[in-house]
Amino acid sequence: MEIFRNMWRRKFRSFLTIFGIVIGIFAFTVMGSMALKLNKMISGGKKYITGQITVSPKGTSFETGGGGTLPIDTLNKISKINGVESVAALVSLSVEEPDLDNPSFSMTPPTIYASDLQSDFKNKNWETMEMRDGKMLDKNSKDDEIAVGINIATDKNLHVGDIYRIRGNDFRVVGVVAKTMTGPDDYVFMPIEPARKMLIESNPFMKSLHAQGRLKSEDVNSMAGVSWKDGADSENVSEEIKKQFGKEVVVMSPVKMGEQIDKASATMNAVILGSALLALVVGLFSIVNTMMMSISERTKEIGIKKAIGASPRTILLEYTLEAGVIGLLGGAIGLGLGALVTTIINNKMASKGAEIFLLESNFMIAVIAFSFVIGIIAGIIPAMRASKLKVVEAIREL
Repeated sequence: MEIFRNMWRRKFRSFLTIFGIVIGIFAFTVMGSMALKLNKMISGGKKYITGQITVSPKGTSFETGGGGTLPIDTLNKISKINGVESVAALVSLSVEEPDLDNPSFSMTPPTIYASDLQSDFKNKNWETMEMRDGKMLDKNSKDDEIAVGINIATDKNLHVGDIYRIRGNDFRVVGVVAKTMTGPDDYVFMPIEPARKMLIESNPFMKSLHAQGRLKSEDVNSMAGVSWKDGADSENVSEEIKKQFGKEVVVMSPVKMGEQIDKASATMNAVILGSALLALVVGLFSIVNTMMMSISERTKEIGIKKAIGASPRTILLEYTLEAGVIGLLGGAIGLGLGALVTTIINNKMASKGAEIFLLESNFMIAVIAFSFVIGIIAGIIPAMRASKLKVVEAIREL
């Protein structure tokens, strides 16, 4: 109560100090929740990419899927390399045909992910997908059956049994994948044959070759997933694929890709959280300034307390806690405002499946604790100064 009385006696100054912390914690909450979301996406991508050796033709374009293909003969040869367990042909291209006159950008664009369902290939880290409704595709799935990620299901209002038209072709939804917070949320999973046909149709050059009989459908693969045998070293297998087919394909080894993802993630987090920390530093110095001014104005009060028996430790604790409470109040308000803003934005973006913030309870607790600690750190020096005041010198202020 003594702490709150002291703050209330200088309510305007206390308000300005708390407001400074509010701004800092608000920025930290918004930027931190954005970093959490991006890290969740990146960790999911890392989990997938490090669970297989990914092979793709040189010069592939995502938008059209063109620029190069992996012939089935090459994949069959790769499957015979020592240490390789299985190889699956994959096709990936955008769900919507690109409009070159009105280009658009999305951090996670809706993507067709088609695989050879007859292959025994399984990603080492991501063998199965949890389903919200229905089932995932398997070896018995028909060519007109698809499973969709939660974001696509939400955006297009799709349910199991619905028909979804993709690039002029009708597909029946047999499953909706549960939320993963990463790439599969924006995927359409389908058998490889219809995806190959759409890939050919999207590229005039391939379409012409196919019409002339110079390009077989089975040779139209935009990438391949390679798994390695138990006991084999994924890097050695990757190097062997590069050695034999390096002029034809790009080989992404699990270890090196994981290292690159970690570096990119570290850089991104440094930029995002660094910006937020700058705002917190301003709030920290605001607390220091307020507490120093408060102690200067309350020198005589400190002297009286010491004269009637208050120990230096008691004085130190009182003023340190006062700074901590200022930080705590500012943190709680800043966190509340940050949570409100991120929730509003996420709700508006939810219909497009494009939430950009992620608030977790552990993060929110950490923000509150951090606010209190920031206040304590900012108040410790002024509090030590107060605790060291001599009684006689303080009484002279009366």
